[in-house]
Amino acid sequence: MNRGLSGNQIGPSTRLTIFGGLLLCLYILFILVFYYRNNRALQESSLNRFQLDVENRAASIEYFFLERRYDIRAVADSQEVQTYFINKDLGMSKQYGLIVSLFTVQQLMWKTVAAKTINGQPVYLQMAFLNADKHILTTSTNLLPDIPPSLPPWSHALESFHDEPGTFVSAHKEKDADSILTVAPCHFKGKLAGWILGWINPATLHEQFIASPHDLSSKIFVLTRADGSLIRLQENQRESMPCIWAADVLAKTDNKVTRTRLVFNESETWGLVTRAPIDPLNIFLAACVREDEILGKLRSWQFLLGAAAMILLIIAGLAWSVRANLRHVILRTRLEESKKQQAMLAQKNKQLEEEIHKRQQAEAYLRENEERYRKLFEFSNDAILILEGRTIMACNQKTARLLRMRQEDILGANFSNFSPAYQPDGEDSKTACRKRLNRALTSPQHFEWQLRTAENTLIDTEITMSPITIASQKVIQVLVRDVTERKRTQELLVQTEKMMAVGGLAAGMAHEINNPLGIILQGNENIRRRLGTGLDKNKTIAESLGLDLDKLQAYLKRRSIPSYLDAIQRAGERAAKIVRTMLAFGRSSHGNTKAPCNLNELLEETLELAASDYDMKKNYDFRKVEIRRRYGTLPSVQCARTEIGQVFFNIIKNAAQAMAAAGTPAPRITIATTCNDTEVVITFEDNGPGISEKVQSSIFEPFFTTKPVGEGTGLGLSVSYFIITTHHNGSIEVASAPGKGARFTITLPVNGE
Repeated sequence: MNRGLSGNQIGPSTRLTIFGGLLLCLYILFILVFYYRNNRALQESSLNRFQLDVENRAASIEYFFLERRYDIRAVADSQEVQTYFINKDLGMSKQYGLIVSLFTVQQLMWKTVAAKTINGQPVYLQMAFLNADKHILTTSTNLLPDIPPSLPPWSHALESFHDEPGTFVSAHKEKDADSILTVAPCHFKGKLAGWILGWINPATLHEQFIASPHDLSSKIFVLTRADGSLIRLQENQRESMPCIWAADVLAKTDNKVTRTRLVFNESETWGLVTRAPIDPLNIFLAACVREDEILGKLRSWQFLLGAAAMILLIIAGLAWSVRANLRHVILRTRLEESKKQQAMLAQKNKQLEEEIHKRQQAEAYLRENEERYRKLFEFSNDAILILEGRTIMACNQKTARLLRMRQEDILGANFSNFSPAYQPDGEDSKTACRKRLNRALTSPQHFEWQLRTAENTLIDTEITMSPITIASQKVIQVLVRDVTERKRTQELLVQTEKMMAVGGLAAGMAHEINNPLGIILQGNENIRRRLGTGLDKNKTIAESLGLDLDKLQAYLKRRSIPSYLDAIQRAGERAAKIVRTMLAFGRSSHGNTKAPCNLNELLEETLELAASDYDMKKNYDFRKVEIRRRYGTLPSVQCARTEIGQVFFNIIKNAAQAMAAAGTPAPRITIATTCNDTEVVITFEDNGPGISEKVQSSIFEPFFTTKPVGEGTGLGLSVSYFIITTHHNGSIEVASAPGKGARFTITLPVNGE
C-alpha cells in the first residue's frame, strides 16, 4: 500500500517524532481549554437555571396575586355590593334593609373564601367590606363586627387603590409576622364608596409557592421588600430559617446572582443569592443556595488522572495516525474524483427537478381548471347534458334529480327516450327531437319541451341546445330548466281570474233573481190579505158584489188554496235565503278583513248553499245525504267569513261527490265542532270510499285531482289549504283508509293569530 508514495509524503522518523510531540502538546492544550470552557459553560448554565427557577416561582406568585385581584374585583363589582349602596342611597337604616344587604355581601364573601383553595388549602383567611370612611361593615366570618374607634394600621394603604384593585403588605406590631392583603375599590354613581379586602393565607402561599421542593436541596426561598428586609409569613420565621444573609446584599442583587458569605445551619460558607421582582407589588422573591450545589466541586487529581489517560490514548493514536495518513492520501484522491462526479450529477438533477417542477405546475393548473369546470357542471341549478348525435355522453347531478334516475342509467341512452310519445302540441317527440338536434349542430336552439321522469311524471322544461367542441369532436351541450311550477302558477292565476269572474256573475244573477222573487212574495202576501175576512174593505167590496166571504173562505179551504199559498211563501223564502247566501259567497271581501264569526251558523249557511248547488243536483240528490250535526258551544272566531265558508263548501262538496260516484249506500256526513281556550276544531267525517295513502300525500297540491278531465280543476283543496294555513294561521289535516271513509280536521285560532 505504501510503495507508490514518495519520501516527502512519509518523512523520517525524527520528523514523525517531532510531529507527534507537537500534536501531543496541542492536544493537551486543547483538552485544558476544552475543559475550562465546558466547565464555565456548565457553571453558567447552572447559574441560569437557578436564576430561571427563581423567576419562574416569582411569575407563579405574580399570577397568584393577579387571580386574587380578579377575585376581589368580582366581589366589589357584584350585584350584592351594588344593592347595598343603592339601599343606603335610598336612606335605609341597618334595621330596615341594610342589614339584609350586608348579610348577602357577607354570604358572597364567605362563599368566595370557601371556594378559593389550592390543593385543599384555603387561599384566604377572611374577607372584609369597608365603607368610604375605612371602617369595617362586615366580614366573611362576622356579619356585624365590633368597630374599633381608631382606624386599623393598614388603612393608610387604601388611599393608593381608588381605581384598580391591588395587593400590599402590612406589618403587625403585636405579632412577629406580616400580612398580605388584596384590595378592590367599590364605586357607586362614579364615586368611591368603599373597599373589599382579602387576607391571603400565608401558609398556603408559603407551602404552594415558596417552600423548597425537597429536603436534599439547600435552596431557600423567601419574600422580601425592596430594601431587602424579610416579609414574615410566619411568626419567628427569621429564627427558624436555616440560612442567614444580610439585607443590604439582597438590595443589590436585582435579577442577578451574587456570591456572598452565608450562614447555613450555624456554619458559614460561600453561597449564592438572587431575587426576582413580583410586579406590581414592589416585593421580591429571594433565594439562597450553597455555592458548591450550583457550581460543583473540582478535584485536581481527578482532572490529572483524566489528562494522563487522555495522553496515553493520544500516544497510541500517533502510531495509528501514521498508518492512517497513507490511507488518507489515497482516499482523498478518490474523494476529489467522486466530488467532481457528484457535482455533475447535482447539476443534471437540478435540471431534471426544474423540468419536473414545470410539469407539476402545468398538471396542477390543468387539474384546477378541470375541477373548477367539473364543479360548475355538477352543481349547476340547471340540468346539463352532453350529446354525441342523440346519445347522452355526460350529465350532471341535477339531470339525475330532474329525471328521478341514477346518472349511470342516463349515460348512453337516447335523449328522446326521456320524452312522452307526443308533445303537448301533438308533435311526435322522436321526430321533433331529431330535427332540433340536427339544427343545433349549426346554431343554438331554444324551445319548450315536455320530459317524462322515471316515475312517469310529465314535467315542462325550457331547453337550450348549443354546439361545442370537445377533444376535436363536435358535440351538443343541452341546458334543461324545469318550468313546471312556473307554468302551474300561470295556470293557477288564470283559473283564479276565471273563478273570480264566475263568482261575480253568480252574484249578479242572484241580484237579478232577487227582484222578481220579491214581487212573487209580495204578490202572494197581498192575495192572502185580500181574500181574508179581516179587512173591512174586503167586506165592503164583497157586499157590493153580493159575495159571501165566509162561503168563499170555505171554498178556498176545500180546494186547498191556502196550503198552495203557504207553499209558495215557503219556497219564495227559501229561494230568497239561497240568493242571500250566493251573494255573500260571491261578494268580494276587499282584503278578506277578519271579523268575529259564529262558525256553527256559517256551517248551516254552507249546507244550505251546498244543497242548492246545480252540479250536485245534476249528478245526485244532496237531500239523500244524511247530515249529522254535533255542534259544541263555540266562541266568536276572528276570521274572513267568505274564505272559511269557501273551505267548508269545498270539503262538503267533495265528500258528497265522492260518495255519489262510489255508490255509497246511506251516505252520511258528520260535522262536529269543539273548542278549548285558544283553538276551535271542526271535523268533517263521511262514510264514503276513503282515500289511499298515495292520494293523501298529494291531496293539497295545486291542480291535483282524481276526477276525469273536465270535471275538476284540482284547486279546491289547495286553495282551502292556503286559506287555513296562510291566511288564518291554522291547520288542516286528512285521515283516511280505503273503504273506511275520510275525516278532514280544521283547527283555527280563536283570536285569528
